[in-house]
Amino acid sequence: MTALADRAPSSADGNAFLAALHAEHREPLLRFTRRLLPVDPHRAEDVVQECLFRAWRNSETLSAKGTSVRGWLFTVARNLIVDWARRDNARPVLFGDDDFDLLPGRVDFADEVVERCVIEEGLARLTPMQREALEHVYRLDRTRQRAAVSIGVPVGTVKSRVHHAKIAMTEVLACHGVTAAGW
Repeated sequence: MTALADRAPSSADGNAFLAALHAEHREPLLRFTRRLLPVDPHRAEDVVQECLFRAWRNSETLSAKGTSVRGWLFTVARNLIVDWARRDNARPVLFGDDDFDLLPGRVDFADEVVERCVIEEGLARLTPMQREALEHVYRLDRTRQRAAVSIGVPVGTVKSRVHHAKIAMTEVLACHGVTAAGW
C-alpha cells in the first residue's frame, strides 16, 4: 500500500487521485460504516461516498499533514454517522389527523371555541353592571357581600344584577341548545 498522500492531485490528475483513493480505501471504509449502521446499508454507502468526496476535496491538506488517510476517513465516517443520527433525532415528530385520537387527555378544541363564542355572545347582551357583578361573583369567586364591598353597592343590588345576568345568559345558551344541565 503506497502512501496516498504522495499521490495528492494537482489540477491535472484529480481524477487519478480519486480513483486511487476509491480503490485503496472504499472496501475497508464500507465494512466499517456497515458495522456502525447494520440496519441501513444505503446510508453506509452514502457515508463512504461523502468521506471519499471530502478526502478528495481536502487532498492538499491531507498531503501537507502527512497523516494517515485511512484514519482520517474512519474519523470522518464516524463523525458523519453521529451527526446524521443527531439530525434525525432532532426532527420534530409529525402527526396525522388520526394520531390525535391516541393522545392522552385529548381535548376537542372546536367545542371549546364554540363554547367561548356562545359565552361571549351572552356576555355581550348583559349590561356593564351585570358583567361586573358576574365577574366578581363567578370569575373572582367572591361572596356576594365581598363583591358588593368591591363594587361599592349594596348586597341586594349585587344579588339582583347576578340574578338578571344569569337569566340573560340562560336565554342565550338555550338559543344554542345548551340546557341548564349542560351549564
